Amino acid sequence: MDEGAYRGVTVSGPSSEPAITERATGRDEDAPPTGPARVRATALAVHRTAREIAERVGAGEAGVVARVGRRTVSHRASGRERCGTSGGTSGGTSGGESRRADGVAGGEEPVRRIRLETLVQIQVPTPGRPVPLLWQWAGADPVAALRSAAAQVAGEIRAASAAVPLEAEFTGAVVLAPEVAVHFVHETLGHSLEADNYRHYAARSGLELGTRVGTEALTVLDGPAEGLETSYRCDDEGTLATATPLVDAGTVAGVMTDAAEAARQGLPRTGNGRRSFGAGLVQPRMSALRVTAGATPSADLIRSVRRGLYCRGAWGGGSVEEMFVVRPAYAEWIEDGELTGVLVRRLDIKGRKTAALRELREVADDPVVFNPVTGCGKNGQELPVSVESPSMSFGRLTVVPMRGASAN
Repeated sequence: MDEGAYRGVTVSGPSSEPAITERATGRDEDAPPTGPARVRATALAVHRTAREIAERVGAGEAGVVARVGRRTVSHRASGRERCGTSGGTSGGTSGGESRRADGVAGGEEPVRRIRLETLVQIQVPTPGRPVPLLWQWAGADPVAALRSAAAQVAGEIRAASAAVPLEAEFTGAVVLAPEVAVHFVHETLGHSLEADNYRHYAARSGLELGTRVGTEALTVLDGPAEGLETSYRCDDEGTLATATPLVDAGTVAGVMTDAAEAARQGLPRTGNGRRSFGAGLVQPRMSALRVTAGATPSADLIRSVRRGLYCRGAWGGGSVEEMFVVRPAYAEWIEDGELTGVLVRRLDIKGRKTAALRELREVADDPVVFNPVTGCGKNGQELPVSVESPSMSFGRLTVVPMRGASAN
């Protein structure tokens, strides 16, 4: 994904008299065609919406900063191949404008479009120091996206004031809300089933093709999908992007490949050969990862837990070969199938990927899309990746107190 010009607006302070700053980078000929007035109006609306959410939960003194920008990005196939004109789904729809230099996706000429990026930072005042929260969205209509996430954001604001740090390690039942589950799936399955990682460690660590890894309710795919911002028509090698089954009814069913790994391992090319701007190396990378909705109402996941944690919000995660970590914003204790109102924060979910996946019990019916502005790093390259997942419940995960200084 090549990055071109950027026009952004930052709004801070009270809604009545907000401070507005603007920034523009890149060449004039690559500048997004929509003028700064529309970006400014969107930034003001996002800022006002975030302040309204904070005020509704009694955090009117919270500092809110909203940044909205429109970036010209282009997708370029690196080889001589040209992406096919049938099948697949065209790239994401952040703003709707796109320009093709040759009328055909792929090839040597880039396919350009406009990516709308929104970041909201909320500093919640606490007796010690302010606790920062971050909400982000890449794609069209960030105001509507923020409103749909209002309950999640409000919960994080409340927890910033009411939650106490987790004091001791807990191993037991855990329910992940969708915004946490997306990071769990990204780290445990997404990275492991990228073809180079599959060859290096995943196949021998319990994720070999044909292996049962979890409940039959788990089905995972990667590839073009409506609503996922990082969908594209063809990858950086000119291969048509396909909806690739990774896990089918709890069994490992596929691997995401680039041309080199497909040839090396005798696997089909799936259209996952990607590289970041300025990089020469194409790698097998996730694009638009999604978990199919299950049949269990999300409330039933909590009702089935005698004692455990319900994890909400997310700061992200990471993985090194067989090990993973996911950092929720906070969690609420569950007792006898009921939420207790007792909140904890500064916690990490850690463990071995395959062991955690085998503890998956239920997949709920409440999928949520996560289109982050910040990217996913691999071997020095950072690329945007979208993820969609419903809530998930696990019989046994390990949650540990977060050590050392951190944003949350």
